[in-house]
Amino acid sequence: MSQLVISTMTYIGTRGVAWVAKMGTWLRWILLAAWLAAGGVFLPSPSMGRAMSPVKSLPVGVASPVLSISPAPTPLPMRTSTVHPVETNVTLEVWECLSPGPSRALRQDAAEFQEQHSGTTLIVRHCEDAHTWSEMLATGASEGWHILLGDATLLATLQRQGLLLPLENLLTRRELSRLVTPARVAATRDSQLWGLADTLGFHLLLYYRRELVAVPPADVAALTELARSLTDPPERWGLALNSYDPLWVIPWLGTCGEWLTNARDHLTLDTPAMVRALGLYHDWHHPRRGIAPLATHHIARRMFMEGQAAMLLDGDWALGELEQEPTLDWAAATLPMVGTPDCTATPLVAGRFWMVRRDLPLTAQRAAADWLRYVFAPERQVRWALRFNALPTHREALQDIRILSDPHLRVSAQQMQMGRALPLGVDANYVLEAMRQPLRAVLDGNMTPDEAARAMQQNTVLHNDPTDVAHP
Repeated sequence: MSQLVISTMTYIGTRGVAWVAKMGTWLRWILLAAWLAAGGVFLPSPSMGRAMSPVKSLPVGVASPVLSISPAPTPLPMRTSTVHPVETNVTLEVWECLSPGPSRALRQDAAEFQEQHSGTTLIVRHCEDAHTWSEMLATGASEGWHILLGDATLLATLQRQGLLLPLENLLTRRELSRLVTPARVAATRDSQLWGLADTLGFHLLLYYRRELVAVPPADVAALTELARSLTDPPERWGLALNSYDPLWVIPWLGTCGEWLTNARDHLTLDTPAMVRALGLYHDWHHPRRGIAPLATHHIARRMFMEGQAAMLLDGDWALGELEQEPTLDWAAATLPMVGTPDCTATPLVAGRFWMVRRDLPLTAQRAAADWLRYVFAPERQVRWALRFNALPTHREALQDIRILSDPHLRVSAQQMQMGRALPLGVDANYVLEAMRQPLRAVLDGNMTPDEAARAMQQNTVLHNDPTDVAHP
């Protein structure tokens, strides 16, 4: 008998008879006889009128057949394993415009990252003039970058030009869900996240001298009452602030849900909320309220440091600057509420963001994603917060015991999370400029709050599309 027939019979195995029974009578018996001659064991088929029973043992002297039972054949071709070539070294060019200290720290981060990712080379480049560099990027005069660290204005400009890669293409939804809310709002457009916030800040805080204030005021009414009680003009005032800067007005606009933009992310400055905020702010500057006469930022800071003001409204950037004054006994608190606990003061929050170029090859995208994971890691963010007062944007980092045990960082982080960011494409500089002159007119008595709110809104329509203005 030919080897082909023997192989065929071996494949059939214990199911051979049932399959053969479906064939013609003469062919069935021929193949069955050939199978038995090859050493097979006879198992009756149900089609032969007898029930099948398992074979417990083979007759003595009969060799056990080798059965090769394969799955049913498939019409699709079998998939073959693909050998992935070893990826060559990926080089990423990272640009930043940081001050000297953070710039050096970022290079240390890059060196540590490369030790952990041997297949990636980071070239960190520093720009000397952030404004000029941003203009070059916006006009396409600067090429060769892969990852940038910049502000929301640059982020909006590059996103509008279609030069950025959505972060959903790089990081998982679970990873991105760990961003604090202001960080997501500030970098989201068209339902996609375009920048990963490295830090957030720019918000106002209430500073007070501890020898004069034991417990900071919880609401605006308590603030004005305390300011009056601590005022002894002209030697001392209860509170000093940067009167003419709209940034100092915005927190009182944002109470109880109102904001600078509507649900469609359009600027809405001519609103009852703005009128109320301007009225409150104007009333604060009445001599009987205990607030220092109209002052600039420099004068207000100097009054506080020299003891001429018991309290100060200033930005989070003052934390590091006041820490350099060893003889000044001071503390920081969140801004007072307006009326009820539901109406917390809502300062403007801004930040700097990591952004990734859109046209990177896949291997470079993977390396960029690894870098974003590295800089977004809670441990790295906490390290930067402790060193540079740069608030983390990762929820876990904000709950780190090292942040919570630092009285200045803890208060600043709490206030930042109660603050609000402008949507991507709404330039904060442009908004502040639209508000500046009308605010001055109110404080100088040349406009009512209603008139000023209308003037602010009119200033926003001087440009065709104020929500997309890169530079005011």
